[in-house]
Parts: sequence; structure tokens; C-alpha cells
Amino acid sequence: MRFRSCLRRSPIHLILVGLAGSLLALSPITAQSASPNVVDDAAAAGIILGTTPSWDVCLGDFNVDGVMDFHASLHMKNAGALYRNNGDGTFTRTAAAPANPFTIISPRPSPQGGLVDRHACAWADVDGNGLPDMYGSAGRYASNRVKGESINNELFLQTSPGVFTDVATSAGVGEPCSRGRHVLFEDFSRDGLPDLFVGAQKERRDAADPCNNATDYPYNEQSKVFINRGDDASGAWLGFRRAPEYNVSQDNIGVRLALSWDENRDGLPDLFTIPFGNKPAFLHRHTGSGLREVARAGVVRLPLMNGAKIGDLTGDGLPDLVFADNNGFGYRLGTPTGIGTGSTRLGSVSLSADGWSVALGDANGDGLMDVYGLVAGAAGSSNPDDVLFIKDPTGAGYTAHAVPPAGGDGNDVEAVRVGDRDLFVVVNGGNDEKTSPGQVQLIEWREPTT
Repeated sequence: MRFRSCLRRSPIHLILVGLAGSLLALSPITAQSASPNVVDDAAAAGIILGTTPSWDVCLGDFNVDGVMDFHASLHMKNAGALYRNNGDGTFTRTAAAPANPFTIISPRPSPQGGLVDRHACAWADVDGNGLPDMYGSAGRYASNRVKGESINNELFLQTSPGVFTDVATSAGVGEPCSRGRHVLFEDFSRDGLPDLFVGAQKERRDAADPCNNATDYPYNEQSKVFINRGDDASGAWLGFRRAPEYNVSQDNIGVRLALSWDENRDGLPDLFTIPFGNKPAFLHRHTGSGLREVARAGVVRLPLMNGAKIGDLTGDGLPDLVFADNNGFGYRLGTPTGIGTGSTRLGSVSLSADGWSVALGDANGDGLMDVYGLVAGAAGSSNPDDVLFIKDPTGAGYTAHAVPPAGGDGNDVEAVRVGDRDLFVVVNGGNDEKTSPGQVQLIEWREPTT
């Protein structure tokens, strides 16, 4: 079972319901208390991390072999875990070469000698050398310390195959004052280069914080966009610059999740962010020269959410919004001009539990999009197992399958493709160092044997 230490939860069983929205007439969802079709295959697949504090999973083909690998951002006093996808359902954790410690990404301690309070991560080839690089955010610990070079945010450039070097400070994205949370890469400036969004947790009201005396306060402690500067005339990469024209800062509103989403289908990348605590989301619409918030401004109506993914559930070529909230899981269908206004429920949880996150993928290889729902429970209590919603091939709806239990506190889930289907990497380590962590899972669908 899972529990979440920072939210209100208590032990419950999952209650799954049928249609609660207005867009599709789905048949009632059926549930299995212990599904024989859903297994945790992590150990057999080579993912053996034990009970480990964790925060985030990010996907990237770091070795450019055509299949997605993943990095688990392990929390507090643990090195990050970069796993190579072997393409056959197994994964291999990268290890440092004896002669070169920089062949391991997100080490513990960091290359500068500090213990980084790591949170989220994202991949992109920022310097254009053909090798994906990884950016990772870091917090400021409970002591609210200013993040010096040894503990600040990290940008691991892959300078040659499998060799990484942290250049965050010299690249302008060290972020010593922000409490780093969710991050993403997107070409906001539309010049073909990956720009960077760095989300921040809300500022601590700390009168002794030296960051309060900086000339850029309070912006220095808030979420922001950085524009990739590209190369100089000699071909040397110049790093990033702060981009106030893409100002997405919100005073004391932390960013739990951020997604790139062309919501209004105009070909421009919008920025979708979700605060902590099932609060109204922000949708920063791209204007061609900057970002303008339209969700909280009332132009686009969005539901309250804890987590979300953007994907084509129906196969009509339009991106849909699939979300987790305090009631469970649901979605809104996309239209040619924007997101719809009615929500359809996938499944509900009792009032003492929350839907926390979702992932999208074809779990059983039938060509249809399935939904993984991550459920969380109350402080100090166990909570329900996660749920895998399998799309009915007749289009009648979804069938809910219970996921094998895990200890700790579910944080994040991502779908990684292996062959003709998707597996789900789930981290259960919690975002509170006082929490007892759980293991990393690899959830897989298996057909029944006869």
C-alpha cells in the first residue's frame, strides 16, 4: 500500500464508477480487487532499488538507440538512477567507469561535493551536439539554505556518449534562490532550440533569507523561463538567458507539474502548470512573442487537478486532457479549436483519498490508449492501490484493474515503450524526508494464461 505524508488521506478501498461527465456515454467501469493481468515486473526487469526516497521519473533516449530510457530522480541522500532500455523488457542501470566518475549522471554526492536535494528532471539536446542532456531541479532543504555550486540545480551536458558534466551555473540556470520543482524543455522562442521552464515551490517566508535582498527579488525565487542562446560565431554553446518576456512567475504559488500543450491548436507551444494542493491550473497561452495566462483569467475553463497528461485518448488526432484530482480520475476531450468544457470520469476514490498523477500508454498492445491512475492516501496511513484503466476495444469504456501494492508514498509515473506496448515506471519514495519510502515499480500488463 501507499501513503502520502503531506496531504489528508486515510485507509480506503477504491470505488470505481461509470459515467460522471457529459462528453461520452461510457458504460460502467468494472473493477478487480486483485487483477491477474497486472504485475510488478521491476525485479525481473533489472530495476532493483529497494525502498528508496524518490520524486520524479523523466524519459529520454540518452544513448540515441531509438528506444526511451528513464532517469529516476531519487530524493535526499541518494544518487539518481539512469536506466538504459534494452528493448526487450529489461533495463540496465548505468554505472560510473572506474577512470571517469562523470560517466554516471546525478551522482551522490554531486561532482562539486554537495548533497543535492533533487526533485524533477527533463531531457533535451541543449547544445546541439546530437546527444541528449538532462536538467534537474533542486530544493533548498528545510533550512532554506541558498544553493551554492555544490547543491544547486544541475544541467548535465552529455559531452561524449555516456559522459556527463554539470554546467548549470556557467550555463545560467543554477537557480540558487528557487526551491526547484517540475521542469520541462520546449522551444518557446521558436528558433529550433530547446528552451527551459523551471518550476519553483512557493517561497518560504523567511526574514533572514539573503535571497530577499537581491535586486531581482521576488522573481529570483519564482518559476521562470530560460531561452537557449545557441552558439556563438565560433560554434561554442552560449547557455541560457532569463526571459522576462515569457514571465510565468506567481508569488507564492508552487508548481507541482508543468506540461507543454498547444491547447488552442494554433501551432504555438502553450505552458500548462498545476500548483500543489488540487488548485486551479494555469494555462499560459503563447502569443507569438510571449505567454499570456488564460485559465485563471477565465478565457479557458479547466478543472481542479493534482496531476495531468496530454494525449490522444480517442485516436482522432486531437490532444485530450487526462487528469487526477481529489475525486479520482477523468478527462476532457480536445476539439479543433481548444479543450472541451465537459469532464468524463474514469474512476473515483472515496473522500479520504486523492487521485495524484496519471500516465498514458498502450498497456496491452491493442493500439488503444490506456490510462494509469496513481492514487494516494492520508498522512500516516496506507492508501488504495493504483489503477490501470484498460480501454475496451468496442469503445464502450474502460475496465479498471488494481495494480500490485507498494510501500511508501506514490510520487510519479511515466509510460515507457517496449516493443508494441507500454510499461509504467512508478516511483513511490515520497517528497518528505520524514516519510518511509517505497520501491520503484515497473507495472506490466500480461494476458491470462490458459
